[in-house]
Amino acid sequence: MKSLASITDNDIETIKMALNDSLSDMTSELKQELSPEQKNTLTNYKDKYSRVFEKLKTSGSMYALTETELDIVAGGLNDAIELIEDNLTDDLSEEEHEEILGYRNDCQRLVDLLAS
Repeated sequence: MKSLASITDNDIETIKMALNDSLSDMTSELKQELSPEQKNTLTNYKDKYSRVFEKLKTSGSMYALTETELDIVAGGLNDAIELIEDNLTDDLSEEEHEEILGYRNDCQRLVDLLAS
């Protein structure tokens, strides 16, 4: 893994935004009809994402995270990328489209950084 020192404050904001987006999606999914197994699995993921999100809000540093929590960050970034790709529509203005793609690219860059 490359040095966590290369992750900027803006990157941490992107990570928090991605985790928040993923948490919102999980909350929506939990309102749907799910099997007890699916609900339990989703609730466990939501709890993990929430803990990491709160830890980042409190400390604002990637160094405060364990290796497992860094994996959760990567999962949240991947989830955010999937949400963006699933919900990118043609009815957005060019400016909105570029902004959303910029956010997607930032998430992908951070996933790549955490994976290396």
